[in-house]
Amino acid sequence: MVNDMTYPYYQIRDALCPTKTAPRFSGALASHFDRITRGLFCQIDFSKTVDMFRNTLDLFAAGEFWGKLMRAACIFYALTEDETLKDVICASMEDMLTVQSPDGEISCTPRASQPNGTHGSDLWERKYVLLGMEAYYRVFGDDRVLNAMCRLADYTCAQVGSRDEGKTPITETGWAFCGIESSSILEPMVRLYGLTGKAQYLALARHIVEETGACKRENIFDAILSGRSPYTVGGNGNPRESIAKAYEMMSCFEGLCEYYRATGDSRWRDCACRFFDALLEEEITLLGSGGADAPYNLGPGTGEQWNRTKYEQTNPDINLSQETCVTITWMKLCLQMLRLTGDLRCADEIERSLENALLGALRPDGAYFDYFPTFNGQRGGKVNFTYNIGDMPLSCCTANGPAGLAALCDAAVMQSHDTTAVLLYLPGEYRTEHLHFTVTVCKDIQIERRIVITVLDAAEEEQSLSLRIPAWACGHSVSAPDSITTQPLSADHRALILRGMFSAGDTITLSLGRRLSVIAAPHGSNRTGDNFFALTFGASVMCRDLRFDADIDGILPLPDKDLPVSMCSLPDVTTALRTVIGGREITLVDYASAGATWDERSSYRSWFPCK
Repeated sequence: MVNDMTYPYYQIRDALCPTKTAPRFSGALASHFDRITRGLFCQIDFSKTVDMFRNTLDLFAAGEFWGKLMRAACIFYALTEDETLKDVICASMEDMLTVQSPDGEISCTPRASQPNGTHGSDLWERKYVLLGMEAYYRVFGDDRVLNAMCRLADYTCAQVGSRDEGKTPITETGWAFCGIESSSILEPMVRLYGLTGKAQYLALARHIVEETGACKRENIFDAILSGRSPYTVGGNGNPRESIAKAYEMMSCFEGLCEYYRATGDSRWRDCACRFFDALLEEEITLLGSGGADAPYNLGPGTGEQWNRTKYEQTNPDINLSQETCVTITWMKLCLQMLRLTGDLRCADEIERSLENALLGALRPDGAYFDYFPTFNGQRGGKVNFTYNIGDMPLSCCTANGPAGLAALCDAAVMQSHDTTAVLLYLPGEYRTEHLHFTVTVCKDIQIERRIVITVLDAAEEEQSLSLRIPAWACGHSVSAPDSITTQPLSADHRALILRGMFSAGDTITLSLGRRLSVIAAPHGSNRTGDNFFALTFGASVMCRDLRFDADIDGILPLPDKDLPVSMCSLPDVTTALRTVIGGREITLVDYASAGATWDERSSYRSWFPCK
C-alpha cells in the first residue's frame, strides 16, 4: 500500500499523521467491510459507470459514481487485501484509462457545453474522477494513473479560471449553488499540486479560494472568517433560493485544508477551524450528521441544507434531514481537522457519526446506504438522487457511504514524532513507525468499555502511547507494565500518555466508564418539538425498538438525572440494556442496531415524548 505517499510541495506538516501501513480491522467492523465488498463493490457493474464517460451520456451528476466507488474500494482493498476486489478495481481503472482523450479530457459532457455542462455537473464529476484516481495511486502507485490525473487537471485548468485569461470563472458553473459544487474540485487539485508541484494547479486553487471565494453570491471563506453562521452563507433573503448545501460546502472546506497545507497561510487554517467550530455548535445532531429541509433554508437539495439542525432536530416540521453524504463528508472534514490540529473533539465526532448515522444507514447486506437516516421511524425512506447501474439502484449516498468506513483507515491510529496515538478503539492490528500492536474491545455486556492493547513488537527506544479519553467517558482507569510510566491527563483532559520502553507481550488495559445520559430536546424554533428527550450510552444513541418494546410511543416522565443501567443481550443487537423510567422498565438498543429489519417490524424511536 502506498499509504506513505507524501506531498513534497506542501509547506505544512500535520500535527497527527496517518500510519504508513493500513490497519487490519477485526470483529464486527471487519464484517461490515466484507459485506460492502461482497454486496456492493463486487456486485455493481463498474463498466456501466465508465460508460457515462465513454458514451458522453450527459446525465445530471452521473459521472460522480465511478469516482466515489473507486475512492472507497481502493482503501477497502488496502484494509482487506481481498484479491477479488483488487481484480474489480484494476479492471475498472484500465477501463477508465481507455476513455481519456489525447488532450486529457474525461467528461460526461459534450465539449460544446464544457466546462459547465448541460446540467451544470461537469466539474463536480471531474472532481470525483480525480479523487478516485488519487485513491488508486495511493494504494497501487501506478504512474500511468498519476499521468492521467495530470492530463485531466491540465485540461481543466485550460478551461477554468480568470475571465481575463479567456477562461470560465468557476462561479459561472454548477447546477444550483452558484459555484460551490464546482469549487469543491479544489481538494484534488491542491493534492495534485502537492504531488507534482505544477504551478497551474495551485493557480486554479487560488482562483477558487482567493479570487472567487467559491460562490457567485459571496465569498464563503470570508463569510466564515467574519463569524457568520453556516446556514446564512450564500443567502439572498429568499429561503426558497438558499444555497447552504451542507455536503458541497463542507467539500470546499476539505479543499481549503489542503490549500493551507500547500500555501502555509494561517488564514486558511483559521477559517477551517472556525467552520468546524460553527458546525459543531449549530448543525451536527445527536446522530453525528446534519442538514434538513426546514425551517430556514428551503432551496434546492431538499433535506440537505444547513438549517441550524443541532437546535432543530426535534422540530416536527422537518421531514428530511441528515443525508448520508453529509455524514460522510462531516467525518472526512473531522479527519482533516484532526490531522491539522490534533484536536481530539474531531475523533469524538468521527466516533459519534460512525456508531450512529453511518452504521445506522448501512443495510445488513452491505449493498445499500439509507439516504436520510431518521431519528424515529424505520430504515429505507425517501431517496433524492439515484440511477440504475445495470441491475442495481445506486444513489449518491450508497456510492459515498463506504468512504466513511474507509476514513477509519487513517483515523483509528495516528502518529506524531515518537508518539503513537490510539484515537478510535476499533478492534484490529496496527503498525506505526514505533509500535506493532493489537486492539481488543471486550464484549459490550458490561457497563464499562474495556480495551486491551497488546504489543507485538516495538522499537528499541523510549516512546509514548497516547490514549484518547472520549468526551462521553465518566471516569477511566489504566493498567500497564511497571516499565511504563502513566502520565497525568493532558491539559485538556482528553488524552492519557504512557511513556517508556515498550516490549513484545506488554499489555495495556484501559477501562472507560459509561453512563446512560439524558439529553433534553434542544428547543429550536418550534415549541411543539420541546417535550422530548434522548438517551446516550457511550457514543451510542439508545433507541426503543418495536421488536423489544411494544409501547415505543409511550409518553415518559423526563428523567432529572442519569439513569440506572442493567446490561443484557438481544439477538442482532450490538449494545442492549434495560433501565427504569417513571417506575417502568424500558429496553433500549443502540441506534445502529435499531430498525435492523428495514421495515415496520423494527420501527424505532430515538427522541422520546415526555411530560
